[in-house]
Amino acid sequence: MVLGIILHCQQQGKFGTHSGMYMPFETVFYVFALLLGLCIGSFLNVVAWRVPLGRSIVRPGSRCPSCGSDIRWHDNIPVISWLVLGAKCRDCGGRISARYPLTEAATGLLFLAAALFRGPGVPFARDAVFLSLLVVTVRTDLDHWIVLDEVSLGGTAAGLLFSLAPGGAGIVPSAAAALGGFLLFFLIRLVAGMVLKGRPGYAIAPEGHEHEAEEFSAGMGWGDIKLAACIGAFLGPGPTAVAFFLAFLAGALIGGSLILFRGRSRRIPIPFGPFMALGASVSLFFGAAILNWYLDLWGMR
Repeated sequence: MVLGIILHCQQQGKFGTHSGMYMPFETVFYVFALLLGLCIGSFLNVVAWRVPLGRSIVRPGSRCPSCGSDIRWHDNIPVISWLVLGAKCRDCGGRISARYPLTEAATGLLFLAAALFRGPGVPFARDAVFLSLLVVTVRTDLDHWIVLDEVSLGGTAAGLLFSLAPGGAGIVPSAAAALGGFLLFFLIRLVAGMVLKGRPGYAIAPEGHEHEAEEFSAGMGWGDIKLAACIGAFLGPGPTAVAFFLAFLAGALIGGSLILFRGRSRRIPIPFGPFMALGASVSLFFGAAILNWYLDLWGMR
């Protein structure tokens, strides 16, 4: 609704003030995108915390994770309230994790980046939805070692629908990229599982997930496989290939660094969803340029 009002004002040709000064429409839209992202980020905190636990995202309202007291509206302003309260609950003084304002700030900045790249319209809405799904993925995979089906499967459906909208990749390329991503990651799981079966007990499930040891021995989780389809549906063939390459590169670099410099055992897996989200986010904005640069480098275009 707010975006519709802004677009109406643009059609009238101005954003007026009492002094006769006019604010450029682009500036208003960028501010709107940033504020919208901050608010959506606050909602994503609720989704990432409650959905994996099977709780409603509607009721009850926001509560302190330590004492359970209701959070007042003025203590629930994205980022600002956390800073004003000194990262503590007003009632019990319990610490409030930095992951909450970081999620809000990251979502706000990503929405602003989408606004700068796309401008107002359906492409911005598509990117905003996709980036929101990726932010939730980072949170749930880091906190719970899961990628929600609501994100991966629901996101795949949303990506296919957006492919039909103006500026979309088209249903055939979108569906092909979704299927290709799914099959690629399924093949990785299949091969890794066959290799690890010859080394029973090699992979060590992370603390608290010992009952899922067999799943962690498969090399690639089902959540990652379904997320690959979601990424393909939104990005299309070329940018999807770039996204996966960047994800594997980042995973190798960070995983290797943890082993070399932090003494982490190579037998303990690391969540791959955040790397997929990173690769997809970069490719969303720069994937086509990176792919064209690569093709020009090898004289393939």
